[in-house]
Amino acid sequence: MGLSYLFNYDLMKQLNGDKQMTDVWQLPAIGRWEKSCGKHPTQKPLGVLARLIQASTKPGAWILDPFSGSATTGIAANLLDRCYLGLEMEIDFLAMGKARREEIENADIRSNYLERLAKAKIILPPDNFFVADETENDYNVPWL
Repeated sequence: MGLSYLFNYDLMKQLNGDKQMTDVWQLPAIGRWEKSCGKHPTQKPLGVLARLIQASTKPGAWILDPFSGSATTGIAANLLDRCYLGLEMEIDFLAMGKARREEIENADIRSNYLERLAKAKIILPPDNFFVADETENDYNVPWL
């Protein structure tokens, strides 16, 4: 039987200057640019979710967030080429998550997010990513 978990050790080491990543991370707090579509009382920094997703999944993997709130996990998943399913009961937070998702469909904003994360050494530089063109994607998900 194969592994039931993944830890992307090599990538984490690469992001940490070729040194083993420790269990204490120093990441920037939430920037104003992360709250462009509104504020959530417990919003997490995009860098935390991006690092967790990279450490524990491969591109194309599914990420489930049963309490999606402002959809920071979904934004990180999308930027890192993962599939995302978020669940949220609060209509205002659903609207915020939808607005954030629509915001990163703009190629300039998406590139800006990726560059900020790369500058903070949370992800590899954006030139290592495949950035989709601005074609319409319809995944038969009602809020897209």
